[in-house]
Amino acid sequence: MIDLAAALTRWELDLRQVRERMYRAPTPRERERWHALWPLAQGWPANKVADVLEREAHTIGSWLAAFAHDGPAALAFEQTGGPPPPSTRTPRPG
Repeated sequence: MIDLAAALTRWELDLRQVRERMYRAPTPRERERWHALWPLAQGWPANKVADVLEREAHTIGSWLAAFAHDGPAALAFEQTGGPPPPSTRTPRPG
């Protein structure tokens, strides 16, 4: 089992910082991952967090394991599929 308190200490985070990151995350998916970490850090079991967030327990566990191994960067969301984001380039007049 992953010791979240040890992981938070390793990555120099406390509960206040986890809560702050939960509210300030740049994407909804990253916000959800920090939201999962917040109750876990307060002692909630992963199954309860999964029920509340309507996710599978293994998903919550994978987020926790990734965080313990790679720190806050593991909770960031990166586009991995689908169409590319719209271009910010302005077309030149033809």
